[in-house]
Amino acid sequence: MVEKKKPAPRKGLGRAPEKAVVKKSEGSIKAQKTAARLAAVQVLYQMRLNNQDAKSAVREFIDHRIGFNLDGDLFVPANPDLLQEIVMGVTERWADIEAIVSKALADGKKGEVETLLESILRAGTYELMANSKVDTGVIINDYLNITTGFYEGSETKIVNAILDKVAKSVRD
Repeated sequence: MVEKKKPAPRKGLGRAPEKAVVKKSEGSIKAQKTAARLAAVQVLYQMRLNNQDAKSAVREFIDHRIGFNLDGDLFVPANPDLLQEIVMGVTERWADIEAIVSKALADGKKGEVETLLESILRAGTYELMANSKVDTGVIINDYLNITTGFYEGSETKIVNAILDKVAKSVRD
């Protein structure tokens, strides 16, 4: 009889460490909000890929990603309130956001975009619609930086053009 070996435990994104290593209050308020925007994009992307509901996806992210060491890197913890507001807001206003993003893409002669870019555009569009107290430039700049973190091509220009067009249509 051949003895089977147990598989080695998974490392990396699949498993969070036992306890948080960064306090949820570390980093400036601005940095925490920027981190929340990035986290919202990641959660929206995860939801689409895994067909997951917003509430459980946000809870999972807050419980297992904020403040944890991720592949040896420590990140400023995301503001959990802003993270939840963006993800839940995108979910609740999905049809409105879909119409706005689709129109802006069509006007720019762009068809469908991949899921990650769509997640960036949806989160940015929601914030431009819902967070009128936050300066348009701050919102667009954060989503441009997020885009640059994932892409090296023309995607940043697409996000800039779309979010600028959205801002002009939903803000005074």
